Amino acid sequence: MTDSEKGPGSGPSTQHEEVPVWTVPTGVHIKSEAEKRLVRKQDFLITTLLSGCFFFAYLDRGAIGNARIMGFQAALGLTDRQYFNCLMMFYVGYMAFEFPVFIMIRRFHAPTVYALSVIAFGVAGLCTAYAKTYAQVLVLRLILGCGEAAVQTSFLFVSLWYRREELGTRCGYVYCTTPVAGAIAGLIAYGVGQNLDRGPSHLAPWQWLFIIEGIPTIAWGLLVWVLLPQFPENEVESKRSIFFKREEEKKLILERAVAAHYALHSKMRPFQMWLAIKDPKVWMMALGVATHATALAGFGVFLPTFFREFGFDRLTSQLYTIIPYSCAFIALLFVSYASDRIRMRAVPLLGLTALAIVGFIIMLATPNATAGIVGACLISTAVYPAIVLFAAWMPSNNAGYTKRATATWISQITIQTFSIMASQIYDKPPRFFTGHGTLLGLFVLTFVFILVIVLLMKLDNRKKEEAARQFEATGR
Repeated sequence: MTDSEKGPGSGPSTQHEEVPVWTVPTGVHIKSEAEKRLVRKQDFLITTLLSGCFFFAYLDRGAIGNARIMGFQAALGLTDRQYFNCLMMFYVGYMAFEFPVFIMIRRFHAPTVYALSVIAFGVAGLCTAYAKTYAQVLVLRLILGCGEAAVQTSFLFVSLWYRREELGTRCGYVYCTTPVAGAIAGLIAYGVGQNLDRGPSHLAPWQWLFIIEGIPTIAWGLLVWVLLPQFPENEVESKRSIFFKREEEKKLILERAVAAHYALHSKMRPFQMWLAIKDPKVWMMALGVATHATALAGFGVFLPTFFREFGFDRLTSQLYTIIPYSCAFIALLFVSYASDRIRMRAVPLLGLTALAIVGFIIMLATPNATAGIVGACLISTAVYPAIVLFAAWMPSNNAGYTKRATATWISQITIQTFSIMASQIYDKPPRFFTGHGTLLGLFVLTFVFILVIVLLMKLDNRKKEEAARQFEATGR
């Protein structure tokens, strides 16, 4: 049991906030060959399967943006406000289902929960191809959001299997497929628009888009159900474990879980929920990650529209979306790996937030198409790796399953609230001053909050060190 899993009055906590040398502890853990093999196996199974979940989640949620300039909105007779409401309904489903999923993956068979969630949003995406009315689209977007809510708990799941100094890279592995999904979505939309315009089935190109992106999602959900491991202690105790059968591996899995400040067989503890709720760092981190995620959400849906407003034709707009996503993919892998190597979180986050600020200033300052593409690339390069760093930073500073889950839930509620806002503020083309200006202000605030978080962590660590010294001296 970790210190934070104990009730109040159990002695001083010895877990430091991630802050020495600007936010990652300096102690180096040397892996044995057996542990290296285990980590490679975990990477192959856990990060690969969960990264696939993220890929299909972002592919399916963003399809409506590509479909819009392929005729989806006109075919269903949706007004701009109705279209924005369809976008918003996705985030309503997300918010409603987020916290129940944290409980479900703890109480039930986690691979089954993830698999059913992926299948659910795959079916919802597929059925959107056959939607005929505004009400049907609203319901399908709601189901899509409920299904995808489980995917965001992947960062919490990963934090139980990896040490703190490994977490940034692994969160990067899991999340790196999201910009790939954006780039591939543009390619698929371009190919569908070029080659599937009213084929023999009389389906419109936008319908083919939802079908092509929905069917593989369902297949991936089945794969997750078969191959994804359970929680560490459940996987070790399971007699049906496919991949972790050796006793040496099982022992290492449990040792690594404890080293990650995870209490085995932990239950939801109300006092830990309160610890997260009253921690100002949790709320400031939530606002920071929500700001970056809101920019991602806005760009994920509206990026084809932005390029269309730059003056490009419909198909070229789809193709040009690949450029920012390619930049984001490279930056995400590099920054997540580098942050683990240099053992820092806050400094890279400050740099990425500043980069996003520059990108939004460019988008606001000029209608020039080339400058707009540069601005979009800067923003994409910033927000994708920043979300990964926040995802690694938050569980590292919240020991115990309940506090981690609550902190992650708070961040997700903030993200979805902001994303609902993003679905409504990009409504004034061609310059989108309201949307870009709102996010610019939030990024400036986030920059300040990151500095405040680091200061609070330093102060908390000093208090913990003083309490530990007093406890050693007096025994109380």
